[in-house]
Amino acid sequence: MKKIICWLLALSIAFIYPALLTAQERRVALVIGNGDYQAATKLINPVNDAADIGEVLAGLGFDVEVRIDADLDTMEKAVLRFGNKLAGSTDSVGFFYYAGHGVQSNGENYFIPVDARLSAESMLRIRAIPLQFVLDSIGEAGNKLNIIVLDACRDNPFSWARSSARGLAVVGIQPAASIVVYSTSAGKVAQDGTGRNGTFTEELLRHLPTPGLDIMEVLRRTGQDVQAKTASAQIPAIYSQFFGFLQLVPGEAPAMAGPAAPMETSAKASPAAGSVTSAGSSSGSSSESSGVLDYLPAFFDEAPANSKLTIAKAEELTWDGQWLSAWKILEITDPNNRDPYMLAKKIRTMLDGNTSLDLFQGFSIANMPPDGDWEAACEAGTLDEDYFDFDPHSAVQALLKRDVKVPPVLAAALGDFYYSAYYDYDDSSFLSLDEIRDNALHWYDIANENFVLVELESIMHYAELLMDAGRADEAVSILEDETEWEPEDIELRLKLIDAYIATGKNSGAFSELDRLIEMTPSNEDAREFYHRAFELALKIQDQQALNRYLAAFEKKYPNDWLAGLVRHRVAVQTGNYMAAQTIADGLMKQFPLNTELLEGLLSNWLDYLNYNSTIAEAGLAFLDRWVVASQWNPVALGTYCLYRSLYRYIIVQSWPSSYMKNIAIQNALTDLNVAEMNLSVARNTLSEEGKALLDMIPDFRNELQAAMGY
Repeated sequence: MKKIICWLLALSIAFIYPALLTAQERRVALVIGNGDYQAATKLINPVNDAADIGEVLAGLGFDVEVRIDADLDTMEKAVLRFGNKLAGSTDSVGFFYYAGHGVQSNGENYFIPVDARLSAESMLRIRAIPLQFVLDSIGEAGNKLNIIVLDACRDNPFSWARSSARGLAVVGIQPAASIVVYSTSAGKVAQDGTGRNGTFTEELLRHLPTPGLDIMEVLRRTGQDVQAKTASAQIPAIYSQFFGFLQLVPGEAPAMAGPAAPMETSAKASPAAGSVTSAGSSSGSSSESSGVLDYLPAFFDEAPANSKLTIAKAEELTWDGQWLSAWKILEITDPNNRDPYMLAKKIRTMLDGNTSLDLFQGFSIANMPPDGDWEAACEAGTLDEDYFDFDPHSAVQALLKRDVKVPPVLAAALGDFYYSAYYDYDDSSFLSLDEIRDNALHWYDIANENFVLVELESIMHYAELLMDAGRADEAVSILEDETEWEPEDIELRLKLIDAYIATGKNSGAFSELDRLIEMTPSNEDAREFYHRAFELALKIQDQQALNRYLAAFEKKYPNDWLAGLVRHRVAVQTGNYMAAQTIADGLMKQFPLNTELLEGLLSNWLDYLNYNSTIAEAGLAFLDRWVVASQWNPVALGTYCLYRSLYRYIIVQSWPSSYMKNIAIQNALTDLNVAEMNLSVARNTLSEEGKALLDMIPDFRNELQAAMGY
């Protein structure tokens, strides 16, 4: 019945409303609904959604192009036509609507054409439509206002798609004078609904034709009704760069009924009904309907109305890098930290925007400089920063003493705060390290139990603390679950590997390393994953796994020294010193003066120094040979003498005899003098690394002389 009334209202508007539009304002819409996918899960609602949205928009005076089950070519051409139409008039209003499959990859959103066959994530760039392509086309038009509605957050059709099962990513570069609307929060799943339309589109269809509403009020009421209908399981998100006023239908706005009524703000007709007015005009819109709450972060829905307005304004400022300005608004509104929601936003602003932290005491904070060059301003000391006394620990204790319920969003913020305090621990803290960790885990536990621990960084911090507290099994469970949502996040998988190792699930760690090696296009990154596999195999003495990784590495990187360095380590570890010497000499011949390799070889000997003094002599004998072999090469002779000096000094630390130590240090000083003389002679031919070695010699000499007592 409600659907029929909506259609009748739209139909009546189609006859009488276009005549009310100003001559300058042109309305253009592109509506796409994809459901009949050839190589992905078919969807039913998007086709209905697009058809119905197109019909209502036509009734609102839009020149509408509707594309159903569009392939790649059709979508690309439709977007270009849409942009060209908008560019025809600077006063035009654009409305872009997409329903269908959408995924995100590396922070970029993609719309999936019905003919797309995507066997790998990398194909998205050539077989799907980037949202940024749509936004750029719209931005180039330079028109008055564009509304972009994305109902593309349904189930994940591709097992490899980064986070696609949890919806789309936040828009990276949003055009000016635009409103981007997600049918659900970024990274979340939208509900398809039980009728003809998806849940979000059903509510949008109901509110679009309502007379007298500013467009932001239309979207706000839509969002409130979706949230109420889904019991907060689906909360739409609105990102606005438009500060004007637009009534799609002139008239007197009706009062809003139902569960969302307490948030109602009246919307009055603008002086010129149905037209767009600039921000600051006497449109009569309230603070909420002008878009302030568009920036309300997730999980603040239960906050008091006034707190929501302040938090949303602070969030808007932080989006523009104005952390100091955001903090001042929060501090003025709640100077005594009595509102738990305000306290949560304060903690987040402090952690995100500080220039220095004195945890449990206070922090300094600044705004992004006008030119946007934060690093240059830091180096020049020109950041306009202020220091504030702020102690979240005492603030939350005060709330608890007053029996104030700590909302889950504050629990998540407190977890992040105590995590920062734990890893930046200062002995001057009035809490012990274990107390700080226990506080962090306590609040993270609460946030996780209430399903508000959704930020990937926070989840990984939580897992670190769980492992540190001996709860590694819980960390594994959390991280395994998260990898289902973020299958290609490398840092997440590395954290899962740490958790597997902590629980002794070494086969799981090797499986993850195999997956990382396979999925990583960068040879440098893959090399690092091989390195981790070598280290794990050596640690648990799994010779079979070590041989497998060594063989694969040497096949993939035939001109790399890492596998040879690992074989050298095994030889030293097993006491096969002759093999160790042969391997070391062969590597230095193949990779002459590679200081990273040289340091690795010496480290292999030094790591086992306490087990066998013969190892120390083996490393020294290796350096002796290469010093002799380099007599006619000043750079090589200087380098090997410098490393022999360092090696001598390190090994004498374990010698009991002071007399023997003094002789060894004197020999180290002699080597250092030879190194300095030769490297200085060749300074003009040295690499930057060689010059750095030369520059460190005076400081090292001072240390040696201090060890000798003069």
